[in-house]
Amino acid sequence: MIRTSSITDACYALFARYPPAVRTATPNGSIRSMLLLDGGDARVFVLTHDRRGGRSLYSLRQRGTRETMNIEADGDAAIPDVAVNAVTRGVPIPRDGSLFGWRYCDAVTALVPVYTTPTPTSPDPFCAVMPRADTPEVQWPPFTEEHLPGPWFWEHYWARRIISIGGLIAETPATAFWANTKATLGTNCCLVAHDVESGEDYALRRGIYLYYKVLRAGTPVPSLTVLLADSGKIDLAPRFRRFMDSDGRPQAVDEPVGAGHVFAISQCE
Repeated sequence: MIRTSSITDACYALFARYPPAVRTATPNGSIRSMLLLDGGDARVFVLTHDRRGGRSLYSLRQRGTRETMNIEADGDAAIPDVAVNAVTRGVPIPRDGSLFGWRYCDAVTALVPVYTTPTPTSPDPFCAVMPRADTPEVQWPPFTEEHLPGPWFWEHYWARRIISIGGLIAETPATAFWANTKATLGTNCCLVAHDVESGEDYALRRGIYLYYKVLRAGTPVPSLTVLLADSGKIDLAPRFRRFMDSDGRPQAVDEPVGAGHVFAISQCE
């Protein structure tokens, strides 16, 4: 155990450096949190920052438990090693329902949704790589077979190879759709009706984006025209638009964008 303000400094840095992982529980953002993945034993921790009443209190608990460890710069209590390790070595996990794209040259060649809400079949956070159908595997992400977001995720994010595309979709209604194709493909998919230029030297191309294992299995895929004709498809633009601020940037909100019903996709064993 240690008593040092450096741990609170580390907590501050996490919230400042990883905004895609931050969720807020209050309208004014006075309480916010993020999930941290301890790479050593894959435990997930919830780091909370309470800024109500002019204070700055950090607390940590392992997800699924109630025991909370307070982290205060001027506190007298020693900070347990488990808390120190989680804060200094843990990897922030993007918010539940976040949607990212893998950028290859001037195009997004794969979608990368992130899920953190526990379910009976998927209790741990995971990401799912969904390449565009007919895209050569050489253009797929090098982390295609990874399921837990690790340090590699943020390395690619800061290098602009992984990009958040929620804002791009929010600005283009009737373009990107989520389709229920479980009956035919074993999992859902994303449909992009036409090319969308981002204004940042890349585009989201027209096509069908599918879980990579479905593509590798060679499962016959219906045409984009057929899938777009399904009246049950969900337009993703309104759902993402609800979580944009006045400048069009993603907000850190407590309600997940996906929450299992927008980006419902099963991990294939």
